[in-house]
Amino acid sequence: MTKRVPLLAALLVLLLAVPASAQLRYVGAKGVVTVGKVSCRGSSCALETPKRVRAEIGGERFWVKVLAPRRAAAGAKVGVRVKFGAGALARLAGRTTTVKVDVLIRQGERSRTQLLKSRLRRAALPAGPAAPYSGPLSAEPPLLARPITAVDVSAVQVTWYPRDSWVRYVSSEESILFSNGATGIDSEQSACPYNPASPVKQAPPGLPFTAEFSAKPSWYDPVSGTAGIYGQGDVRFRYASRGIDLTASDPEVEINGSASRAIFRFNGSKNTPIENRRAALVDLDLGGQPTITNGGKTFAYTLMRGALTADGVNVFAGFYQAGTNFGCMSVSFTTP
Repeated sequence: MTKRVPLLAALLVLLLAVPASAQLRYVGAKGVVTVGKVSCRGSSCALETPKRVRAEIGGERFWVKVLAPRRAAAGAKVGVRVKFGAGALARLAGRTTTVKVDVLIRQGERSRTQLLKSRLRRAALPAGPAAPYSGPLSAEPPLLARPITAVDVSAVQVTWYPRDSWVRYVSSEESILFSNGATGIDSEQSACPYNPASPVKQAPPGLPFTAEFSAKPSWYDPVSGTAGIYGQGDVRFRYASRGIDLTASDPEVEINGSASRAIFRFNGSKNTPIENRRAALVDLDLGGQPTITNGGKTFAYTLMRGALTADGVNVFAGFYQAGTNFGCMSVSFTTP
């Protein structure tokens, strides 16, 4: 017995020396887990935390949302949680990450900071089918024929409102990138929500539900009412853990009665391997438009809803069916 006492004492010292941060917590399917608890001794307190913190998972960095109460009662011990987005949660499967959250605790005129640090893990997912890939596209569509009676137009504006659920999906892991003449505009909800009866709002400053493109030479035919309205710019959608890296560029909006449509040039890699190819993304519903102002010279086609084409289905790897609402296009221009 006397020989075992030093060994037991040494083991006890080692156990007591393990910091709380070494405890491993498992993240469930909903992506929410407690990283630590804060106590308010003596009196109630106000809590302040960052809205998001970084987590490195498998060599990639993700934003993780912080969930914490604003106030705690005297003597209460409250939990601070984090929530992993869909992309981060998928990346975490079978991996471990460490998350740190600084909590500012205010009690009257006094304040202190407490660092919560936790090692988090998600169990590996069972093997499933291979990730879907973008399918083959048909031959590039021809440019809309310009009638001999057509005129050049000015003050061209081209705006795209991609499907709002798609914007939220991609933004749950990474930001959407705009370049080469395209500009993203953040808002709390899309001007063209997939479900107008109950549009989903985002926390300010919102998400880039709107993409505006710089203008390229365009035309309108007053005899047939057809028009070829062209924009320039790149909108890049990335979702690394799902193999999505897709850029939609240089929209071509064809105003042509019931055959109206929007064409984009697509480039992609990984699970969206499309190489520099034009494809009709959506068929457009003119909905009784245009609105004509400025003495009959300015034409505006606003929020034309787009139904996904067969090529659009293949661009998005079959996630959406043909005819699915995939957002809106708006164009305006002025004739001589």
